[in-house]
Amino acid sequence: MSDTEDFNQQFSASSPPRQIPCAHLHVLLDISSDALLLLDEAGKIVMANKHTEELFGYAEKELYGASFEFLFPSHLHEASLYEREQYFAIPQNYPKAEGLELYGQKKDGTEFPVEIDLHQLMLDDKLHALGVIHDMTDHKAEEREHATQALHLSLLINLVNLAADAILIRDPVSRILFWNRGAERLYGWSEQEALGRVTHSLLETHFPQSQAATDEALEQKGAWEGELTHTSRDGRTVVVESRQALIRDDQGKPQAILEVNRDITEHQRQEQHPQVGTPGSHSFFLRILDSLSCGVFLLAGADARLLFANRSAHQVWGTQWPFLQPLLEFLRTHDITILNAQGQPFAPDEMATFRAFKKGEYVRGLQSIVSRHDGKRLPILIYAEPFELPANMGLPASERAVLLMYQDITAIKEAEYLKDEFVEIVAHELQKPLSTLASYADLLQRDAKAENLPTFTPHQQKAIAAITETTNGLSSLTEDLLDVTRLQAGRLVLNVQSVNIVPLIQQVTARLQATTSRHQIEFQASSETMLAHVDPSRLEQIMRNIIDNAIKYSPEGGPILVAFKEEPERQRILGKVQDQGIGIPKQQHGRVFGRFMRADNARARQIPGIGLGLYLCHELIELMGGSICFDSEEGQGSTFYITFP
Repeated sequence: MSDTEDFNQQFSASSPPRQIPCAHLHVLLDISSDALLLLDEAGKIVMANKHTEELFGYAEKELYGASFEFLFPSHLHEASLYEREQYFAIPQNYPKAEGLELYGQKKDGTEFPVEIDLHQLMLDDKLHALGVIHDMTDHKAEEREHATQALHLSLLINLVNLAADAILIRDPVSRILFWNRGAERLYGWSEQEALGRVTHSLLETHFPQSQAATDEALEQKGAWEGELTHTSRDGRTVVVESRQALIRDDQGKPQAILEVNRDITEHQRQEQHPQVGTPGSHSFFLRILDSLSCGVFLLAGADARLLFANRSAHQVWGTQWPFLQPLLEFLRTHDITILNAQGQPFAPDEMATFRAFKKGEYVRGLQSIVSRHDGKRLPILIYAEPFELPANMGLPASERAVLLMYQDITAIKEAEYLKDEFVEIVAHELQKPLSTLASYADLLQRDAKAENLPTFTPHQQKAIAAITETTNGLSSLTEDLLDVTRLQAGRLVLNVQSVNIVPLIQQVTARLQATTSRHQIEFQASSETMLAHVDPSRLEQIMRNIIDNAIKYSPEGGPILVAFKEEPERQRILGKVQDQGIGIPKQQHGRVFGRFMRADNARARQIPGIGLGLYLCHELIELMGGSICFDSEEGQGSTFYITFP
């Protein structure tokens, strides 16, 4: 979301204007620990407390008479002016959006994060606004620290899950608190099945002496090592080399037990039957990696040098990637190109590998295409995960490593192609009978009028209306299905031109307002003429889908705001559609623009739809060079933001 959008959503007003006398107000303002500004209706600063002077570095006389935008970076001035004018013109509540950033600017040019509240009040019968500016520098630092800690924890969990050993954490009464993938592989129980179970009961543990002796050693020494015998889910006997450590809290009270179990079942069998050979643990681990159908790479350094690749990795490229050769050099040498899902080459910074290296980004399921020197194109999903290399790897401590996985999805793409082909055939076959039904319904009504036949009974009129409505709905659905198949096949053609979008959106809004009496759709535009570079018919389809969703997912009715304004400095038009409906569950935000995606609360309320509208909006807007995103909270409504060049 843009800085301007962030700024627009940071204002809030909590109540009708309060009547306050002006005398001694300056003394009251200085009591606050926050920066306080008093603004007149023109947005000029008429009073500022000492904390404002300290925070921004200006003397009060320098602030007096200056505009409110004076305290913010220049790229936020227009947004501030627009929102302030709206604030005084139409007093209303502006909800404070979470997760958005706004910056103030000190006298020396330094920018710092702030949060702003506006409150209307009457001073000597004149409308003013009291601006409360909170310095969020410390808060943002805490957020960054928490994010860093969360990243470190996630990295630790991911590394633990990469371990071949079974690693589990249990509480002092042996209930399982953590269960890594190594434990899942060794014992057969999934993490969900194991959590909360008593480990010795679940695994039917046999101790070398007794459980009491093991617990006593843990209590006295804080650690224990030895062999244990467990029983897996399928009944196999598993012998493990177990290392356990007792974790205490600050008061010395036992808090948890970390247990690392290495499978030595085969080793013991080998000792009993030495004629049967077995690979070492390192060799065995490599055999497991080589048996995977996906390509696995371990890369290090800013130039992504290869440290390890399994057998399937070489099948991805159709050639061997030499040890320690940088990625871009390897691709260039063998005439290999990594393409995005639309078939365009990735710039190096856009490639999943370098996003993980340079930004520390976790890339999950990035659809790409490997274009090889032999002319073959291999569709793949890319997963990239950054982490720090251990010190014993012999590489500089500052170098970041990335675990990269390429999954061949040729079979999946072929299945998708067959599915899309089937959908296209069905949609085409539906078009003719639907057109016939619609034509006959229309013919009935026209013939009745032309030949002065007796008018239809109310029941007959209702039946014809139902036929017309149903056929129109099915026709729209078949068009959506055909658009999906065209998008997937790259056959959707746009008629992009310079269009004044204001009357077009007004017409869409008016037509949809006529379909509901429980909703009040308000259209706002900062200008009567806004020229956008779009396909007008597709823009109409996009706006119809988004506004119709706002109506559909606000079953109790209420206001819907459709607002557009120009951002000349960014050469774009910014719009939003805001409702107060059921919202979107937070855990489903990441999948809203997927095909056939419907929120759980919409299904529960039996709101009709098949989940194609937002997918089509997202794809069409991006094809026209725009973008779409949203804010939503379940039970409080949604706001969709769209931009067009």
